Amino acid sequence: LGVTVSTVVDLQKRIYGGKDCDPDERLYHVRLYRNPSSAISDFFCGASLISDQWILTAAHCYEPGWTMHAVLGVHPGPGEQVEIKEPPEFYTDTGKNNNQRSHDIMLLKLPMATKIPPIALPGSCNHPEVSVAGHAATAGGPNGERNPGESPTLQCVDIEIVQCKVLRNHLRTNNPEQNHDTSNKHYICLTQGDSGGGVVYKNKLYGVMSFTGDMDHVCTAPAAFMDICNQEYLKWIKDTIKKPKGKCGLLCGLGQT
Repeated sequence: LGVTVSTVVDLQKRIYGGKDCDPDERLYHVRLYRNPSSAISDFFCGASLISDQWILTAAHCYEPGWTMHAVLGVHPGPGEQVEIKEPPEFYTDTGKNNNQRSHDIMLLKLPMATKIPPIALPGSCNHPEVSVAGHAATAGGPNGERNPGESPTLQCVDIEIVQCKVLRNHLRTNNPEQNHDTSNKHYICLTQGDSGGGVVYKNKLYGVMSFTGDMDHVCTAPAAFMDICNQEYLKWIKDTIKKPKGKCGLLCGLGQT
């Protein structure tokens, strides 16, 4: 699937109808900020720690020129903020017309390893029901419109997976720029979400929250998630996080690597 990357504002989702996550849930959940500040307005995406030094999130959670910070250990807290210094890793492929296509999935490398336990990648991919989590607003407006703001406590909710046909039809009509490949098979379709955060089943990560069919109202259309059960994504993730770390010593001093 080729997914065009839109703005964070367009794609920001919320957890509605959830509950406070248990203290031992979602220890791997990460909050991303676009500036080195703790201001609420700077918080824009969730993410998942998948190794001691790598975070998985949505590609639309980055724009060139941003100073990105990740807050680890936000649940149960208090959290530790670190700056992402290395460029993001994006998954791309080539479409039918040899055009390079961007997918809404991204890896961020931490400046140093953390001792926080990561979430495991999927084994088998049978997941009729999944769990999502986020910090965004927990209630809609009087007419179901999305509200700004955030929850001080990480919110968790279980959701059933639905067929993607309804969402694809909705996007073709209302958001064609997000659905330019009708053979889309790399989504999990759900009903609620919070951008960049993890889609989880039995303590394994199965997807990354991407976008919703209705940008303005809550729970009126399914949300879409990048399906990392897709073997192309899974291989790319594993290959990227296993890249050898740079070493320096006598050989580097001799002009070798």
